[in-house]
Amino acid sequence: MKFLIRDAFLQPALGLLPTLDNYLDGLDFSDPEFVTLGIRRINALFPSGRAFLQSARQNEVTDVSLKAYFGAASSSRRLAMIHELNTVGSRTVLPTFNRFAAIPELAGRDVLALDGHDVKHATHEPPATMASGRREVPDTVTGVFLRNLRSGAARVLAQTEGHQHEWAAVKSRPWSDFLWHPQAKGTILVIDPVAVDFGFLRGAKFKGGVTVITRTKTNLVVREARPLEWDKNDPRNQGVLSDERIRFAEPGEFRRIRYQDPETGEIYELLTTEFHLPPGVIAQLYRLRWDIEKLFDVCENLLAEKRAWGAGPVPAQVQNEFLVLAHNLMLALSGRLESEEGIRDEKVEIKYEAALKQRQTAAQQKGKEVSP
Repeated sequence: MKFLIRDAFLQPALGLLPTLDNYLDGLDFSDPEFVTLGIRRINALFPSGRAFLQSARQNEVTDVSLKAYFGAASSSRRLAMIHELNTVGSRTVLPTFNRFAAIPELAGRDVLALDGHDVKHATHEPPATMASGRREVPDTVTGVFLRNLRSGAARVLAQTEGHQHEWAAVKSRPWSDFLWHPQAKGTILVIDPVAVDFGFLRGAKFKGGVTVITRTKTNLVVREARPLEWDKNDPRNQGVLSDERIRFAEPGEFRRIRYQDPETGEIYELLTTEFHLPPGVIAQLYRLRWDIEKLFDVCENLLAEKRAWGAGPVPAQVQNEFLVLAHNLMLALSGRLESEEGIRDEKVEIKYEAALKQRQTAAQQKGKEVSP
């Protein structure tokens, strides 16, 4: 069966819309048209929403008015709808290969990376009140994203308001939002060290059922440390220097792993509430946190991420939701092309293999080796 790439790209999103709780039918500016225009705007690279809409109207893509279009981008109901679409749709993105094949202990477990990403506020953003009481316009607005390290799909977790810190926005979310699948068991969350928050680490584990991997901070004072046994013959543990069960002044037990990258010699000190995985696996999962930075790089350099789509947190999150939707739809289409047509991005594969050989050669010249 022949199909247009454009239609195949949009079909997973448009097909899900009528099944959503926040979907409304019979609107003059329909939800399917809203989603289609949002994706087009992300991919069109126009400097402003007005310029995009004028072009779309001139090309008879839509006849929606400016008022209706910008009103929809500021609608809490439309935001809830597109967020629900991303939540449901992100679960349908399947990995094209098993990157965790050498780690059977991860079978059935979701591994997620979390990080915040800034975008400039809209041009006409009103001033917000700072903690000092002074009124000023924040430089940026921060969206907090989750990325599934197994499938590559992404999701928006939270959005800051005014001068709110991203970690405050994260902590305001219910624990269920940190699960990729409802009632998921054994979820692992990998975060950067800005979030060494003992209350959050305990709550995530005992209330949310989520274990966290992060890095320690220099100002943390360990009150008690006991060594843990680990398999030095397991090649996955190459580079592990120590594995300990530790306590701080705060309640609860944690695990500290010191790891030396066998390729660069750099030493990392990791802090986690995950006690069941080999220490070398913990180190590799933290290394894979970098995947979420790749997502932000795509948003900055390949998609139309210049300024927030409007004043206030709603248009900013609508934009982030469309960035995520475009990204997830690209992954879904790529998977379909591979499974149905046998088309893979061989250029990327060749580039990766060449870069890996260069790394191995460089490491060997220094008497080191790339981690297996």
